[in-house]
Amino acid sequence: MYPFIQSLYKDIRAQPRAVYIIVFGLFLVRFGSYVFPFLALYLSSLDYSAGQIAAVIAAMGMGNILGPLAGGYLADAIGRKRTMTASLTGSALATLSIYIAADNFGLLLIVGFINGFIAFLYGPASNALLTDLVPAEKRLTTFALIRLAMNGGFAAGPAIGGLLYASAPWLMFVGDAFTTLVCAGLTAAFLPHGLRTIRGQVASVAVFLSSWKAALRDLRTHYLFKQYLLAIFFMAFGFCQVFSVLAISTKDAGLSPGQYGLIMSLNGLLILLTELPISHWLKRFPPRKVLAIGIAFVGIGLIFFGSAQEIKGYVFAMTIFTLGEIIALPVGMAYSSGLAPQQYRGRYLGLRGITWGTAGAFASIGLVLQDQLGLTVWFIAGLCSLLGTLVCVLPARISRRRALALNL
Repeated sequence: MYPFIQSLYKDIRAQPRAVYIIVFGLFLVRFGSYVFPFLALYLSSLDYSAGQIAAVIAAMGMGNILGPLAGGYLADAIGRKRTMTASLTGSALATLSIYIAADNFGLLLIVGFINGFIAFLYGPASNALLTDLVPAEKRLTTFALIRLAMNGGFAAGPAIGGLLYASAPWLMFVGDAFTTLVCAGLTAAFLPHGLRTIRGQVASVAVFLSSWKAALRDLRTHYLFKQYLLAIFFMAFGFCQVFSVLAISTKDAGLSPGQYGLIMSLNGLLILLTELPISHWLKRFPPRKVLAIGIAFVGIGLIFFGSAQEIKGYVFAMTIFTLGEIIALPVGMAYSSGLAPQQYRGRYLGLRGITWGTAGAFASIGLVLQDQLGLTVWFIAGLCSLLGTLVCVLPARISRRRALALNL
């Protein structure tokens, strides 16, 4: 055991300084994400209907889909650091704008879309910068650290958000914007610029379109990356049900809101305690096979949610689901980052963000399925995820040129 811990510690110590800055910054951002856990509650206090609140969330979701499209381009065109700084600064201002626009539904829809769009510029740029800086053999630990920071911040932050909301809702918006601006300042002051691979008039629509055409033309023959995107789409469709349908399922099963909260807390606790050492141990295995196993555990956990009747069943299902998340997500991030060609890295990782956003949008149908079919929705979600496993294990054609580029 000691050699393993020593190896993990050495791997963490060997991370570039930029990784620690991004990890700390993301912890701050997630810790200060006060608004979105309480947004529906705040809007309902302003007498918005459930349909109107759903429309605002849908507008944000549309921004989440389109944001990585622009973010991937900007990461390659103006640099990773500038894109990250712009995203964080704009996101802070957009969060404050939600509070300012809250009394006007039409304006709120526009601001919600802008917020979702700007916030999701960040992902492709930050992931591209991490891939630029961290050697392939250390990336799995890097992305496990990133997820540790995000989950740790989100686990701790909402409690403070609840106190701010109870005191005065505007404090919640200001606190969220403040932590995001602090992260923007750290990014601007201490991070390197990373690669730029697009030249010319980067503000030109023609350059934007031609650069994406070039990336998509390259993607046509990158069967491994297309296989990854399809597998992740199927998994993400099922994955997102846990954060929408599960609350209704536990209520229908007679569980209290407190018990539901404990089940959700178990997810974060298991990630915080085990993801980093598990990810370090998984480095020795082929990533595509590990990814397939992780997606399978996610699918099996979803199916168990469909058969759970008491809290013990839900705890067991959440444990299996979380184990799959712990295996699949950091491995998938490291694996796909390594597959992305350097020339198109930002745009490829933008496609990863678009895939997650699109799957999340489609996943909203789970609420309709739950209303019509009850617990059968979990079996559908689980089978979708298991279909992702099947996609992942299918053989993929690899050209000689691509194999050489990927050192296969």
